[in-house]
Amino acid sequence: MLDKGLSIIKLDKNNMQLYLSDLLELEHLVYLKRGHLYSTEEWGETHFLSELPGKYDTSFGVVKEDMDKLIAFSISSEPLPGVIHVHRVAVHPKHPGENIGRKLMLQLFQEWNNMPQYNTLTGIIRTDHKLSLPFVKKLGAQVADKSYMTHHFKQLGRTDMQIFDDHFKDSYGISYALIHFDK
Repeated sequence: MLDKGLSIIKLDKNNMQLYLSDLLELEHLVYLKRGHLYSTEEWGETHFLSELPGKYDTSFGVVKEDMDKLIAFSISSEPLPGVIHVHRVAVHPKHPGENIGRKLMLQLFQEWNNMPQYNTLTGIIRTDHKLSLPFVKKLGAQVADKSYMTHHFKQLGRTDMQIFDDHFKDSYGISYALIHFDK
């Protein structure tokens, strides 16, 4: 699935600790390069080590074996019963165009599909991201409508956005789609 010398690992509690410095470095590099197009905040140690339901079952990393170095990660958790939400996907800026983020998401999708305790998988994608939205739609994701988003964000206690028919805008004016897969 990945190029030779790369492997996908589960970011369980032990691996999260083991690769913490790589996670922090990678987060910093991606945040520096992309800024608010990546996230409204840069994650620190507390974010990566926080105990969240489902996190260690549904978070993954890509390790470059010859260096034993993490070069990409996806972090997910269960914010609502039965729902896995993708919080973060980051790929080292030295590895653009290698489909590493896509392969991480495919790994998560396949794992989620085999986990009967989770019936929904959600994520937030910028509406101008020309690769991610078509990719998840090809896998079967639906773009949430206004009613779905209103209900979802209300359950999460989030009120810091403007919700439209098929997207929402954050406090920076960036448009996102809430996508969801349902079993």
